[in-house]
Amino acid sequence: MDEGMDKAGARLFLVYLLGLVALMGGLSLAKGGLYVDRHEGDTLHLIEIVLRMAEGQWPHLDFVTPLGVLGFLPIVAFVWMGFGIGTAILLAQITVALMFVPMVWWLAYSRLSRGMAYGVGALVMVLVLAMIHGEAGASLSLSMHYNRWAWAFAFVAILVAVLEPKQAENQWFDGVILGVAFSFFVLGKITYGVAFAPGVAVALAIRGQWRVIGAALVVVALFAGVLTALAGPAMWPAYLGDLALVAGTDIRPRAGVDLGTLLTAPQYALGNAVLVLSVVVLRRGVDPRLGLVLMLLGPGMIYVTYQNYGNDPKWLALLAVMILAVSRTPQVIALAVVACTLIAPSFFNMATSTARHFVAKQDTYSALFEGTPNGARYGDFFTKAERVNRILMRKPMLFESEEFAYMNELAAHLPPAEFQGEVLPSCAQELGLIGASHAMARDLDQAGLSHGKSVFVADTFGNLWMFGDLEPTLGAAPWYYGRLTGFENADYLLIPTCPTTPHAYRSILKDVEARGEKLEEVRRTELYILFARP
Repeated sequence: MDEGMDKAGARLFLVYLLGLVALMGGLSLAKGGLYVDRHEGDTLHLIEIVLRMAEGQWPHLDFVTPLGVLGFLPIVAFVWMGFGIGTAILLAQITVALMFVPMVWWLAYSRLSRGMAYGVGALVMVLVLAMIHGEAGASLSLSMHYNRWAWAFAFVAILVAVLEPKQAENQWFDGVILGVAFSFFVLGKITYGVAFAPGVAVALAIRGQWRVIGAALVVVALFAGVLTALAGPAMWPAYLGDLALVAGTDIRPRAGVDLGTLLTAPQYALGNAVLVLSVVVLRRGVDPRLGLVLMLLGPGMIYVTYQNYGNDPKWLALLAVMILAVSRTPQVIALAVVACTLIAPSFFNMATSTARHFVAKQDTYSALFEGTPNGARYGDFFTKAERVNRILMRKPMLFESEEFAYMNELAAHLPPAEFQGEVLPSCAQELGLIGASHAMARDLDQAGLSHGKSVFVADTFGNLWMFGDLEPTLGAAPWYYGRLTGFENADYLLIPTCPTTPHAYRSILKDVEARGEKLEEVRRTELYILFARP
């Protein structure tokens, strides 16, 4: 088996990593802006958090979110430097990728064969620099970027923890890498930390890597200390409160399929079987110690997949690397081939996304903030024009005739939502979120109702302030998680005619009425009803 890289090979590998960053990062920047064609809601969610942070607000202290500050700070930093929001996102990805270069280089040089080093380097850089979250749908979206970054950290951290160094052992450097990774988990996407900490800790303890554990804890403490100094100690109870709120809500209990489906459905069952068989093969003599660690990591891998939108089992690529790094028996090779085959469409989609971005037809896109106060400052973010302007609503078929009334009962339709005694339409918006937001913000401006005012929207998203003269509602969440946070600071309640999330819409209206306030209607249009708070 290839024993690794010499110094000349290590230098060439460094050039390779930098070349990947230059290629993928260069392709993404070469377009002169950021073009996305799906996930408009998640896009607005990301931009609102970045803009509010750029104005000095802190997650958890000033608005509710279960996502940590490190997932957004790199983007915010470039906004502070004067870049547009689209360019800032792309530059943040490149910066994070450059930060990964020394970590991936060390992982490869100390632990991997030459061929595997190049493969792992590509996997990690693709995760960081991609312009789609994964799956096999060839589109462009920067939503959920923090999930890709977290997976990249997981790949590096887990491999450092479970694989024995072949050369140049340095526990302090290993500890720094793990500390940076778990700092991002704790202060970026904590579910990854919860999922992978047991397996990583056991892997290090089995190998007697106590200095690695100590160094990692010091680095995490340093990150936490710096953020505490910047945001104040109140950030921590607020962060825990946000996590508790989201964990206890039923507004969006999961991001995709249920756990039973994830374990048994045809598109997932074979991958899960590969995981189980890998544990069996390792425990029966190939590498019992790694088999034990994989038993602990496996549930975490499945949990993270369950928790993330798209339910993309990216851990299959990591699994293939881990088992091939310790053995090349026929059974191991067969399992690795199956794992790679199953996840290949996702990584190919991510790897080619920057090229798709480069050749995207600009005349089919429109600037996100065109015609708004943010148009000049953030005019480098573009969304698919047909998805902006085509506002599609979905409504249930309700039968009023005696002959077909029984079908209403069979369909188990919920009764129409009500507010202050008025029966509201039963419908949901399926497309055109950005176009509707533009239209509502513009209408409020022209009606003279927005200047110096803030609005609480009865829906998952409430970012109308980004498109007009409204002020952001202090304390309001960029994504509704089941509590009226910030409602007491709003001047208006806006009820959309057709919400994007009827479940959230009903919950908000119910909670507002429970407050006992009598709200005064001040404007009614085809898109919304506006109420003034007392």
